[in-house]
Amino acid sequence: MALGHQLWPKPEDLLRQLGITDAREIELEAIAQYCGATIVYEPLHGCEARLLAHRDRAIITVDPDSHHHRKRFSAAHELGHWMLDRHQAGFACTQAMMAKSWSTALDRQRQVDPEARANRWAADLLMPEYLFGPLAEDSAITLDAARDLTRIFGTSLIATALRLIRFGSASSMLIWSRPGQRYKWFRSSPRFPAALWPRPEPGPETVAYRLLRGFKEKRGPALVKWDQWVDLPNPWQSFVREDSMRMRNGEVLTLLEWDDETPLDDFLNQQPLGRRHLVGERGRA
Repeated sequence: MALGHQLWPKPEDLLRQLGITDAREIELEAIAQYCGATIVYEPLHGCEARLLAHRDRAIITVDPDSHHHRKRFSAAHELGHWMLDRHQAGFACTQAMMAKSWSTALDRQRQVDPEARANRWAADLLMPEYLFGPLAEDSAITLDAARDLTRIFGTSLIATALRLIRFGSASSMLIWSRPGQRYKWFRSSPRFPAALWPRPEPGPETVAYRLLRGFKEKRGPALVKWDQWVDLPNPWQSFVREDSMRMRNGEVLTLLEWDDETPLDDFLNQQPLGRRHLVGERGRA
């Protein structure tokens, strides 16, 4: 049964309608056809992907020279536009536009920004909670764990890491740092106090600090004092597990995991009643 005029704003509803029970069954070309869109791969100039729509049909064009994971996400992103913004005739989305939408800080901004909404829709389609959630709950909050999940879901490391902190079982944070500048953006898990933000730059005892300055570091998580990443009372009594990697452009991606959540609870209890919120209530992750 074709989708026809009915819209499916929630990707999970669409996947369940199609009877998908395994990540390997998420075939974007077939799903797009079911939704009235055809995905084609042709060279593009100035954008990663493009959507052209007319009445009940749409053409999604994806640049074939992009990385496999990027092509997959770009196609899902444009399909998100088709499902959420069908009243518009077309979109041409660059990688910078999609990346900027990941960094939108507040949930209310993401709700009105069409690029951010399409990003969320794409993530929900490629990594649906009913398939991704159980795997994330059993995973450590590490870059290696995120890499394992990328192989299952065919998604980029950053998109997968964002999903991992959202559905993982520990308080965690994903931070993108730049050399000599304030962090580019960060996301916190739903269990994290909303009032707690990272330091503008990683502390000198962090792995990220050394990576940003060109030093080579052993791959894998390392225990670091909390005050090197966030400002908390009695930081010398607490540690966070940091897993950082330097990217090709010299910037650094960091996953932080808190095993002992007592200081987080103490911090939350010390806040005025009106500020005692978790990130999950504000939608930052």
